[in-house]
Amino acid sequence: MSQARPAGPDGERRPSGRAPAPAGGLGTRGLVTFYVTSLIGAGLLGVPSVTAAIAGPASLLAWAALAVASYPIARLFAEMSARHVDCSGLSALIRSGFGRHAGDTANILLVLVYMAGNPVMGVISARYFCHLTGLGDGWTMYVAAGFMTLSVAFNAMGLALGARIQQAALVLLLLCLAAAVVLAVPSMSASRLTPFAPHGWQAVGTSAVIAFFSFLGWENVSAVAEEVRDPARSFRRAIRYAVPVVGLVYMVVAGAYLLVPHPEGTMVLSALLGARDSGVGAAAGDLVALVIVVTATNSWVLGASRLTLAATRQGLLPAALGRVGRRTGVPARVLLTLGAGYVAVLTVLGRFGVEEDRLVAFTSAVFLILYIASAAAAVRDRPTRAMRASALVTGALAVFFLLFTGTALLLALLLVLSVVPATARRRSPDRLISNEEVT
Repeated sequence: MSQARPAGPDGERRPSGRAPAPAGGLGTRGLVTFYVTSLIGAGLLGVPSVTAAIAGPASLLAWAALAVASYPIARLFAEMSARHVDCSGLSALIRSGFGRHAGDTANILLVLVYMAGNPVMGVISARYFCHLTGLGDGWTMYVAAGFMTLSVAFNAMGLALGARIQQAALVLLLLCLAAAVVLAVPSMSASRLTPFAPHGWQAVGTSAVIAFFSFLGWENVSAVAEEVRDPARSFRRAIRYAVPVVGLVYMVVAGAYLLVPHPEGTMVLSALLGARDSGVGAAAGDLVALVIVVTATNSWVLGASRLTLAATRQGLLPAALGRVGRRTGVPARVLLTLGAGYVAVLTVLGRFGVEEDRLVAFTSAVFLILYIASAAAAVRDRPTRAMRASALVTGALAVFFLLFTGTALLLALLLVLSVVPATARRRSPDRLISNEEVT
C-alpha cells in the first residue's frame, strides 16, 4: 500500500498515487528529449511564416522575447515536478494549493483537452503524408487515425525503449532542420531584413501572441515524474538544456525563413528547401515535417496516458483502466482507451468539418486557464523564492495571452464550468493504489 502524504489545505490526507516504477527510469537526457519534442512540433512548420507576414523581420524580436520568457514557465513546472512526484502533472500542484476538488477538476480538464487536441497532430501528419504520396483529401482522416494509432503503439513499447527511439528521432530532426537551413544559405539575402518593421512596432506584439502558443508544452513532461531518476535533480538540470535548445531552434528557423524568398502563404520548410521549384524539395519538406510532427505526437500521447492513469488513481475514471505492466510500467488499457478516443474525435472532425485551428485555440485557452491556476497554487505551496518568481511571471503571461484567445476563451470557460460540478459530486476520499492494481 502506498504511503499517504501530509494533509492538504482542506484537511484531508493525500495519497502518493504512485505505482512501482519500472527499473531504470528517465534521466536528464531523456527529459531533455521529451521536453524538446513536446515543444518543437507543428508550430515550427507554419507559425514563423504567420509572424513574418504580420510583423516582417521585426517578428524575430517576438521570437527572442518568448524564448527568454519561456524559462520561468519551464522553471515553474520543473520545480513542481521535483516537489510533487506524481503522474497527474500540473493538477498535482493545483491539488496541493487548492484542495482535492480543484485538483480533480484540473485532472479531468487535462484528460479532455489532451483527448481532443492530440488528434490535430494526426491530421497535420496526414496532410503531409497525403501530399507526399499523392493521396486525395478524402483519405486525410483515415491516415490521421493511422498516425494516432502509431503513436499509441509507440508508447505501448515502454518508456525506456520509447525514450531511446525519441532521442534518435530528435537527433534526426535537428540534423534535418540544420541541413534545410544550410541548403537555404545560397538563397539568403540580408536585404530581405529591410524594412525591419514594415507594419509598425505594434505588429511585433501581435506576432508575439501568435508565436506564444508554440511555447506551450513545458507542463507535458511533468506527467512522467514518477518514472524519472532523482526528479529533483533531473528536472532542474533538464530545463537548463531544453529551454535554450527550443529557443535556438525557433530563432534559427524563423530567421532563416525571413532571409530566403517566401511568397505569401509559403510554408517554412517549403521556403527553405525551395520546394516551389523542385519536386525533390517538396518531398524532402514533407518527410522532415512528418518526422517533426510524429515525434511531437509521441510525446503528447505519452503525457496523455500518464494523466489519464492519474485520473483512474483518483477515482475519476474506472479503476480497471489503471492497471500497469509490472516490468514496463505501461498503462495498456489507458492507451487503448486513448486510441479509441482519438479515432472518435477524428470521426467527429471529419463528419462535421470542424476546423483544426478552432480546436487548437480552444485547447490552448484551457491550458492557459490551468497555467493561471497552477501559478496561483504555487504561490500557496510554500514556494522557494525562485518558484514564487516563476509562478508570478507564468501567471502574468498566461493572463495576458488568454485575453487574445477570443471566442475560444468563452468555450474554455464553459468547459471548466461544466467539469467543476461533476467533480464536486465525488464524495469518496482519494484512493490509494494497491499492489494488486499493478499487473
